[in-house]
Amino acid sequence: MAMLTNQNNQVIIGSALTGAVTGCGLALVYKSRLNKLEELAREENLNMQLETLQTVGSTPGAAAEDAGIVAQIEDQGMFSVGSATLSDNGRRQVRKLASAFAPQPNQPNSSAILVVGHTDATGSAQGNQQLSERRARAVASILAEQGIARDRMYFQGAGASRPIADNSDSQLRGKNRRVEIVEVNDRSTLVKRVNAEQNNPKYLAHGTSTKAATVTPKRSTETTKISSAKTPESKIAQPLYAGKVIDFAGQPAIASSWTLGQAIAPKNGGFTLISKANAADIPMSSCESDKPRQGGEVFNLASGQALQTRATTDYLPGYNNRVWAQKVNGHLVLISPVSILRDDAAVGRQPFVEVVQDYAGGNRKAQIKVKAIANTYEGEDRVLYRVFITDQQAPVSCMDVVFSKGNSQAIDGMLFYPSSNGEAYSAKFIPVRT
Repeated sequence: MAMLTNQNNQVIIGSALTGAVTGCGLALVYKSRLNKLEELAREENLNMQLETLQTVGSTPGAAAEDAGIVAQIEDQGMFSVGSATLSDNGRRQVRKLASAFAPQPNQPNSSAILVVGHTDATGSAQGNQQLSERRARAVASILAEQGIARDRMYFQGAGASRPIADNSDSQLRGKNRRVEIVEVNDRSTLVKRVNAEQNNPKYLAHGTSTKAATVTPKRSTETTKISSAKTPESKIAQPLYAGKVIDFAGQPAIASSWTLGQAIAPKNGGFTLISKANAADIPMSSCESDKPRQGGEVFNLASGQALQTRATTDYLPGYNNRVWAQKVNGHLVLISPVSILRDDAAVGRQPFVEVVQDYAGGNRKAQIKVKAIANTYEGEDRVLYRVFITDQQAPVSCMDVVFSKGNSQAIDGMLFYPSSNGEAYSAKFIPVRT
């Protein structure tokens, strides 16, 4: 039996699919599309989620306005594993889906259609992104065969960056392998949609790690000794983290409560993608059960050119490539630079992470400096800044920091690190700007 659900996993009944403003040409088109997609899902036994996109009213108190529709189709053999070539069955299904988006009589020609490919988290982030992009282009090309103008068609590979199911559960991760078809009112609405999805906090509900975040890989059981005295120069010259760990006086990560994601209230502007009433109920995972997320650019099918989604390169006030640091159990931990753009709180520059061991004891020279990858998730007044350390031998594995958008201040934060027995530990980390 085909499954039709909305974004809250509620079963859709016919009257709930309308969601359209009467008298609007595109709203009537959207209603027809949704009805057709519902019919196709039943015919082809597809697992499909249908959603009506809305934008917040332009003035305070104004009603939400319909802006488009989204159809997410689970890949149930549409593509072979690791391939961007549609199976025979997949090609037939996509052609039927394409017919639902075919131009209709008297339809305004301003709308834009975006096809997004999604994978599960098995494999590398880069490989998944590239594979999903090729798949999205294959599907977009079939839509174009149905008479949709190629200059109105766009495609994107999101890879594993937007999970909707638990990647650590082999029975559930397949739900993340899906094709998403979005139709919106116009190109400017498309840009808003793309930016809103880039760092949408709703995708914190599931991590991109395929392993449960309870134990990290075993490292040497030799723990770096902590001394209250100043570290001798002879000690400073030695390598500090080759197979060793540093004690940040935390507790097992599995025993600590990670609630930082609940602080990220949905934005008032843009798309109403998360209900404010339900935002705090979304189960969210820490960076320890996540991996760096890599999504691709959006390309126009006709020109091959990337869609310009950033209006400026201005920074959020106070987050213009400054150093942020804090002592944790006597060790100084620095993130440099913290670079967050004004537009949708995107990462401007990727940071390094440094650790000055026994800083409280007077050490100023022994620094561990490693490359990192940051992802951001934007709310109304806060940003979750998630940092992953690329060197698996480093004494810190990842960090979650909640920054205020209004006063250039870290509100909360936590760092994760391996203990001497290989368990993941966490410690409070609320850096200040230096």
